[in-house]
Amino acid sequence: MFIVTFIAAKRARGHKDGCSDKRAEALFDVICAIADHKESVAGPSVLPLFWGDWTVRWALCSLWQRDQEDAGTLSTLRRWLGTGKRWFNRRVEFKIGTMMQQPVVRDSSRSDDRCRFVRTQTHRAGLPFSLKEFEKRSQQGNFLYELFVDGNPVSYGWVAGPGAQVGILHELNMRVPEHALYIWDCATPEEHRGKGYFQTLLRSMMQSQGVETNVALVAVDSNNTASKAALKKVGFQPLFTYWSFRVFGRVVLSLALKDGRLTWAQPQFDQLQFS
Repeated sequence: MFIVTFIAAKRARGHKDGCSDKRAEALFDVICAIADHKESVAGPSVLPLFWGDWTVRWALCSLWQRDQEDAGTLSTLRRWLGTGKRWFNRRVEFKIGTMMQQPVVRDSSRSDDRCRFVRTQTHRAGLPFSLKEFEKRSQQGNFLYELFVDGNPVSYGWVAGPGAQVGILHELNMRVPEHALYIWDCATPEEHRGKGYFQTLLRSMMQSQGVETNVALVAVDSNNTASKAALKKVGFQPLFTYWSFRVFGRVVLSLALKDGRLTWAQPQFDQLQFS
């Protein structure tokens, strides 16, 4: 009985064996039941007198209480570490992005009759930005395009035309070159993802521009694998990769990698030219 009680007590230490608190409590109840019926299970001669019900219960209660205290300490430690990590991430940022380009190809093929591509010129209910933000972006030379399927909005994206000043990452910025357009802040609601709507939107935005526009540009975060995959399916190819390191709101280093050469990042955006 002593051996059975000892093994069960070891298992009752919930977090030690990967058990949940509920499972630890269940084991505790089982051990107490065994102690209550020790005479019928093992006989009175197997368990010494001093291992009575109260002794077993007291030992198990002490063990279970210490287990709960240890679990509380671990929970507090995890909470402190999570808070410290969030504090660090808010003040120290290291991000990587890729500038991608795609020649604009005119395609006169007929699209799905259920799809309707429009340039949204006035703010409407349901857009994920305020009227003030919409007007601000429009005044800065940006245009909002949306894709509707069966009358429902399924994807949207902003386009900046030549001469528009756009922010890329932290303090990195770019003036959209002549004969180019810059696509940014695109999104597809979760319930409409995986159906090719974003790719249809990208093609439509490129083809909606004038004949003098022959290159489309996109800057995408390196962690946004879904957008990168969709862009590659449309034909976008990496132009260069850029890094930005910011500490307490101040950029300390911005670099770019193009054609195997490491350079300062901002000049790469300033030198973009297309004919």
